Amino acid sequence: MLTVKHCLTRQASTHARHGFASSRRDDVAARLACLKALTPRKVRPYALHRIIAAGVDLLLDRAVFWRGDAFPTPRGWVHTLTAAMQDDIIVTAQAAAAANRAGRAQPLHAYALPTAKPLLDAAKYELEHGLGFAVLAGFPVDALDREETRLAYAGLCAHFGQAVVQNGRGERMVDVFDVGKDYSDQSRGYHGHALLPFHTDGTKGETDPVHYAALLCCETAASGGKSAIASGVTLYAAIRDRRPELLPALERGFHHHRQGDHPENHLPISRERIPVFSFYDGYLRCRYNRNNAQWAERAGATLEEIERDALSTVDAVLSERGFALSMGLEKGDLQIINNFTVLHSRSAYTDAPGTRRHLLRLWLSRRDSPRGGYDLIERFSGAESRFND
Repeated sequence: MLTVKHCLTRQASTHARHGFASSRRDDVAARLACLKALTPRKVRPYALHRIIAAGVDLLLDRAVFWRGDAFPTPRGWVHTLTAAMQDDIIVTAQAAAAANRAGRAQPLHAYALPTAKPLLDAAKYELEHGLGFAVLAGFPVDALDREETRLAYAGLCAHFGQAVVQNGRGERMVDVFDVGKDYSDQSRGYHGHALLPFHTDGTKGETDPVHYAALLCCETAASGGKSAIASGVTLYAAIRDRRPELLPALERGFHHHRQGDHPENHLPISRERIPVFSFYDGYLRCRYNRNNAQWAERAGATLEEIERDALSTVDAVLSERGFALSMGLEKGDLQIINNFTVLHSRSAYTDAPGTRRHLLRLWLSRRDSPRGGYDLIERFSGAESRFND
């Protein structure tokens, strides 16, 4: 039987013998073997045979193609935390909260979760070298109070990266619920209940790249509020195959609007264009937010006709039947996505009287990410215009 340990050992020995200059066939085969071990569910990565048989090109041979219709089983993409893992999280969070109350706060990296670590390591591998997303079910939100939940969530996510400041108020963890604000060029999407079209997070003024975006579901909506995700790798391949003349515009990118979350007397838009598709050391990166590009135009940026066509084409591909994967996050679900390879959206929702949909969001930066990202931070703004604590 092929185990996770065997896969990781196999890949390490392959890299030791050949480095990243090893043959595409060996590299892809090793990664596919790891993916199968880490992902016991039935998955049919879209067009993976093109990588192995045809090679495509070097810039895409370190990626897994997939479509939403490759996941026919409802919630077949979920990894469930065991009772022992849940107990470990509860005990660790309660001890951390007690230490805080006693004035002995510990750094996040000290929050060890030994029973969950193998699963977290597997999820981290899948985020970077597999499908680009993971959903962990059974996070014990009902067994923890508000402070304990936040500590446990932050401590678990510290296994994936360092929490990034998300807004001008210096918040590293954001409450996602409806406070009655419309999604607009003056308000962030997590403040309202309206539809959020497909996009990637970040490029708002953060100091570090947002490699991963995490959401912990603490309470569901009465109706709606479904999450959907889509592969940026498959999106790139679709546009390259169907409308290759649009790629230069998408690789040039667009200015991003800061939606009012910028220092006074600073530019309301990014100082340079942010590419929708770019490559770093052979790894594809996708950064997309159509609304931000259109709001930036109102603030003085220009949009040519071919650029509008490119934006519409991206949206058309993302909206195709079967392209995206819809997932209704349940209470206790923790969704983590690779923010450079997976786009996400949220349907409009309605809260029940006396309760409201509530998620906790973290943006995570991984210093050793193979996709870099600091070059994009520099494109967005100078250091004096970025978020800070």
